[in-house]
Amino acid sequence: MRSVMRPRTASPPRSPSEEDSHMKANVTSRAVIRTTVTATIALAGMLVVPQARADVESLKRAPVPLPANLGDFVANRGAAIQLGKAFFWDMQTGGDGVQACASCHFQAGADTRSRNILNPGANGVFDTAVPDAMLTAASFPITTGDVAGSQGVIKRSFLGLLGPGDSCATVPDPVFNFHGVNVRQVTGRNTPSTVNAIFNFRSFWDGRANNVFNGVNPAGPTDPNATVLKVGAGGVPVAVQVRLRNASLASQAVGPPNNGVEMSCSGRRFPELGRKLLNLMPLGEQLVHPSDSVLGGFSRAPQSGLNTTYGALIQAAFKPAWWNSGAVVDGFSVMEDNFSLYWGLSVMLYESTLVSDDTRVDRFLDGNRGALTAEEQLGMNVFTGKGRCDQCHGKAELTAATVSEASGDPLKGFFNTGVRPIADDAGDILQGNGFFKTPGLRNVELNGPYFHNGDKATLRQVVDFYDRGGDFRTRLTNGQVRPLGMTQGEKNALVAFMVALTDDRVRFEKAPFDHPSLDVPNGPNLPAVGAAGRSTPLGTFLGVNPFQP
Repeated sequence: MRSVMRPRTASPPRSPSEEDSHMKANVTSRAVIRTTVTATIALAGMLVVPQARADVESLKRAPVPLPANLGDFVANRGAAIQLGKAFFWDMQTGGDGVQACASCHFQAGADTRSRNILNPGANGVFDTAVPDAMLTAASFPITTGDVAGSQGVIKRSFLGLLGPGDSCATVPDPVFNFHGVNVRQVTGRNTPSTVNAIFNFRSFWDGRANNVFNGVNPAGPTDPNATVLKVGAGGVPVAVQVRLRNASLASQAVGPPNNGVEMSCSGRRFPELGRKLLNLMPLGEQLVHPSDSVLGGFSRAPQSGLNTTYGALIQAAFKPAWWNSGAVVDGFSVMEDNFSLYWGLSVMLYESTLVSDDTRVDRFLDGNRGALTAEEQLGMNVFTGKGRCDQCHGKAELTAATVSEASGDPLKGFFNTGVRPIADDAGDILQGNGFFKTPGLRNVELNGPYFHNGDKATLRQVVDFYDRGGDFRTRLTNGQVRPLGMTQGEKNALVAFMVALTDDRVRFEKAPFDHPSLDVPNGPNLPAVGAAGRSTPLGTFLGVNPFQP
C-alpha cells in the first residue's frame, strides 16, 4: 500500500467572501403553471378581491438547483440519495452515539423541543430560565437576549476511536451546567428547516455555508487548503481542489457532524468519523420501515439497521476516482479521507428531494379556486399588500436568498428586521449589521419557534412583531419593517394564510418526508414511518394555537 502525504486543511476562515460568478444550474424539471386569479367574495361583511400576484408563485414552477458538474463525482444519484438519507438520520454519527443530523431537524425539517433549548446569548447570562429547563407557552415571546436554539451534545474532548464508538474526555462547561453537572449544550441560533432548503444560495442564518462546495468544509473557495483525494494512474491518490457551484447545502452539511457543540466531541475530524461509520451497520440502532421511500429495500425490520454497508453505498453512489485505491494517506484510507466529500454531496442530494410544493396555497396559485377559504384569500391579500410580507418573502420560494434570485448578488435576501440589537448577533458573514437570511415560509405552522433567535412561539406573535414595526429598529433595519396598522381580522387572516402554506405530506410525514426511527434527546422517540406516512398529524411547537398572541 502506498503512503501519500499532503497538507491538511486549516480551520476555515470566519469571514469568507462569496464568489459572484453565475453558473448555469443542472435542474430537475418541474411543472410550471402560473395564473392571476381575481374573485369577489364576502368575508365578515367586507368585500374582498383576492389576487394571486406575480410576487407569490407556486413552488411547482421553481427548478431545483444542483451543481452542473455533479456528474463528475456522482455515479448514481439514487444511490447517493440513499446514502444521504442514511447519513442524515443515523444516530451513530454523534460523538455520544445518539446525536444525528435529524436530532435537530426531526419535525418538518426543524426542531420543536421545549426542554433545554436556551442559549444565554451575547451576555452569557441566562435571563429566561436556568439551563436544562422546560419552557412553556408562558415563556414566550422571549424579551431578553436569550436564544431558543437546539440542544447538541455535552461538552467533551475527542481522544480517539475506541471499538465501535468515540473515546472522549469530559470537559468542565461553565455555561451549560446545572448544579455543576454538564448538560447538553445549546446552539446560539434557532434551527432552520431542511425542507425546501435546497433553494438556498447560501445556507445557515448567517450565510456562512458557501454557495461553492469545496468538498471539505463550509468555507468554499475562501479556504485554499481544502483538498480531497482523486485517484490517478496506478491507483495513486492526488490532492485536488474541487468546486461545485449551487451546492450550499453540501457546504452546510459538513459543518455540524464534527462540531463540538452540535454533534461531536471537539477535535474529531471527518476521516475519524469515516473510519467509525465504515465499521458500523448503517442505522444500526434504528428501525427502518420496509416501505421507506428511499431505504425500504435495505430494511431489516423488525430488526434494526440496513442490509448493506456504508462502504457499499459509497461505491454505488460515487465514481471510482473518488474512492478506488488501496493507498494510505496520513494513516487513513482514501474512502475515510474523502468522507466529507461523500457526506456533503449525498446529504445535499437527499435534501434536494425534500421539496414541499403541494400546499393549498400552491394549488390555489396553480388555478384551483377552491383550495383556499375566504379568510385565507384575504390573508394572501394582506401578505402581498398591507402586510408587505412579499417584499422579502416573494416569488415561488417565498424568499430572495435563493439560487434563482441571488446568483448575481450573494447579499440578496439578507435583512436586518429589528428582532434584536445588532450587538446581540452581527449575523451575515459578509455584511454583519444584524442581517440574517430570509427563510421560506412553507410549513411554518409546524416549525416554531420563530426568527433566528427563536423568540416567538406562535405565528400571531410574529405578525404582531411586524405590525408594530419591529422591536429594535435602526437606520440599518429594512425599510419594509414599519408600523402597519393591521386590524385583528387582517392579522388572523394573515395567520390563516400562513397555515395554508403547510404541505400535508409534511404534516403526515408521507414520502419523501418519511424517515427511520429516532430517539431525540430530551424529545420524542419517533417510530419508523414508511412512504404512506403516519396516521396522526404533526403538531405545533408546544401545542400552541398559531393564532394565539
